[in-house]
Amino acid sequence: MGFKYLNKGQDVFDGDDSEDVYANEEQLKARLEYFEGKLLGQDKTSPVEERIKVLLEIGRIQVERYKGSDAWSKASEAFNLAHDAELWELAVESCDVMYLSEGPESLKALAHAIWLGVIFPIDPEITVAMIQHLIDESPEGADTRAVAAAVAHYITSVRCGKDDDLTFFSLQMLTSVADKHSLISDQSSFDLWRKTLELDKPEVFLKKLSGALDLLTENEWWVDQDKIRAQVASEAIDETRH
Repeated sequence: MGFKYLNKGQDVFDGDDSEDVYANEEQLKARLEYFEGKLLGQDKTSPVEERIKVLLEIGRIQVERYKGSDAWSKASEAFNLAHDAELWELAVESCDVMYLSEGPESLKALAHAIWLGVIFPIDPEITVAMIQHLIDESPEGADTRAVAAAVAHYITSVRCGKDDDLTFFSLQMLTSVADKHSLISDQSSFDLWRKTLELDKPEVFLKKLSGALDLLTENEWWVDQDKIRAQVASEAIDETRH
C-alpha cells in the first residue's frame, strides 16, 4: 500500500557490519548539515510553514542518530510555531517527532498527536500512525488497544470511505488487536467482541479514548481543548451552510 507514515519503527542502523553503520551516520550528518544550513538561511520574512518543516526534518534526523534531546528541542519549537499558526497537521507531526525522541514527556506528546489528529480532519494516515503508536505502547490485553484500534477504523471509514486501502489496513489493525485481546479468530466472535466492548458506538469509544489521553497527559494539555472544540464545531456549522 506504500504508506508513508505507518510502520516506520524500523531501526535505521540495520546495516550488516560497522562499515554500513558508519556510512549511514555519514549520510545522516550530511543531511543534518544541509537542513541546518536551510534553517540558518531563514529570517523573519520566511514562511512559518517552511521553518516548521525544516525543524521537523532536523528533528527526524536526530531521532535516527539517537540524539533524543536535540530532536525534542527542534520538534518542540516546531510544535509551538504550528500551534500559534493553527497548522494542525504539522503540529501533529511535531508531536510525533517528540514522541519518537523518547524524552521524559514523550507519551504526553503522543497523547497530543492523537487528540489533534482525531479532532482535526488532517491526513488520516497520519492520525492512524499516531494511534498505532498507542497500540504498540499498550499491553496486548488492555482495553485501550481495542479502543484505539476502533477509533483508527472509524477515522478511516469517515475520511477515506469503506473501500479505501487505509480503511482496509485499519480493519486489519482492529482484527489483530481483537485476536491478541481475546483470542478472536472468526467473524461471529469478532462481532460479539466488538459489541460487548461497545466498539460499534463512536460516542462511547471516542469518549474512552479521550479519557485514556487525559491519563497520559495527567490532564496537563499544551492546547486549549475547549477553544479547539468550539473552533471545530463552528467550522462544521459553516460548512453545512454552504
